[in-house]
Amino acid sequence: MAKTKDHVENRDVMKDDFGWEVPTELVPLPTKGLIYDPESRLYNREALKIKAMTAREEDILSSQALLKEGTVLDHLIKSCLTDQGVDPSDMMMGDRNALMVAIRITGYGPEYNVETNCQKCAERNKVKIMLDQLHIKRLSINPVKEGANAFEFKLPVTKKTVIFKYGTQRDRREYVEREKNLKKHLEGMIEKNVTSNLEMSIVSIDGVTDRNKIRHFVMNMPAFDSKALRSYINDHEPGMDMRWSYTCSSCGHENDITMPMTPEFFWPST
Repeated sequence: MAKTKDHVENRDVMKDDFGWEVPTELVPLPTKGLIYDPESRLYNREALKIKAMTAREEDILSSQALLKEGTVLDHLIKSCLTDQGVDPSDMMMGDRNALMVAIRITGYGPEYNVETNCQKCAERNKVKIMLDQLHIKRLSINPVKEGANAFEFKLPVTKKTVIFKYGTQRDRREYVEREKNLKKHLEGMIEKNVTSNLEMSIVSIDGVTDRNKIRHFVMNMPAFDSKALRSYINDHEPGMDMRWSYTCSSCGHENDITMPMTPEFFWPST
C-alpha cells in the first residue's frame, strides 16, 4: 500500500474505515464548452464532475479572509471540482452558476427559501424554490468562429456591427479594478449599470477595438440600440434559467420572479 513521505497510509479513510464515499455527479455546462479557447481544459467539455459539499467546504464558506477578499465562491467551486486543473475564475458566468446551483443542492438540498413582495398587492410572501427544477439555458447562437467567445449583432439604428462576448468572473474583477483606477468625471455620481455591462461585453464595434473609443460609443449610442443589444445578449446567454413562479398567499396573483441570490443560498439559516 502506497505511503506518503510522512509514512501516513495514502488511502480513502472514509471508504475503508467508515464504509462511506463522498458522492459525485456530472454537472452539464450550458455552454457545452464550445466558446472556450481550444487550449483551455474546458474546450468542448459538456459536463464537469463535482463532489458533494462537506464540512471542509463549510470551512471555506466561513473563512473571513476569503469573504473579505471576495474569492470565497472561487475556492468553494475549486474545492468541489474533481478536475483541479480548471480555474473557476476563467469559467463563463453561466457555467459557473450551473456549478454553484449543483454544489448548493449537494450540500443543503434543493429547497431554497426566500421572501419576496407580490407584484400586485405588495404582500410579503415566503417562497420555496426547488433548485433541482431550474432549467438549463443551453448556448443557442453560434460564435463567429469555433472555440471563440465572440458573437455578432447588428445594431438596428446605427447599423454598426458589434462583436460581444460573455464574461467570466476574472473579466468582471478586472473591469471593476480598472473602473476604480479611472479618474472621477462629472458623471461619476451616476451609477453606470447599463453602460458598464455593455462595456464589459463589447469586444469591437465595426472592427474598432480601442477600449476608450468603445467606451465613448457606448455612452453615446442610441437608447434603442442599447436596449436591442442588451436584450439579445441576455436572451441568448447560456446559464441557469433563474425564473420562478409562485401564487401570492394574500391576493392569489401569479408572480414571475427572478430567483434572488441572497446570502441564504450558501449560508442557510435553517
